[in-house]
Amino acid sequence: MSAATNSNLLSKAIDWIKARAARDNELAAMSHMDLHYLAADLGITEADVRDVVPRITDHGDLMDKMMRARGLDPAVVRRSFSALVRDMEVTCSRCRESRICRRELDSGTAAVYAHDFCANVDAMDRLREIRA
Repeated sequence: MSAATNSNLLSKAIDWIKARAARDNELAAMSHMDLHYLAADLGITEADVRDVVPRITDHGDLMDKMMRARGLDPAVVRRSFSALVRDMEVTCSRCRESRICRRELDSGTAAVYAHDFCANVDAMDRLREIRA
């Protein structure tokens, strides 16, 4: 690996750490009422906000990729089924199988093996039935 590549990777890692710290600080700085209103707006509990928000962006990309792998358009699904997507995002953000998910997505086998590890696969199956 060249020095430029190492520098670029380090720069990306530092940017990611800064963004994550800023997001975590924003959540910590919220008043109890702001947190309450945010949770109500999202339709989840305050505990879910604290638990899910720090991980949602990490897992949201995986969820979108999984939807595509399963033949769904994430943008269409989000527009048409926003409450379901919110529940799926919470489920995905709590998932302990993100390594398997990422590996299967990278290898192109996620659609085949999703039933073995994805907690949202049943919801995606229902969405595919609706689409059909």
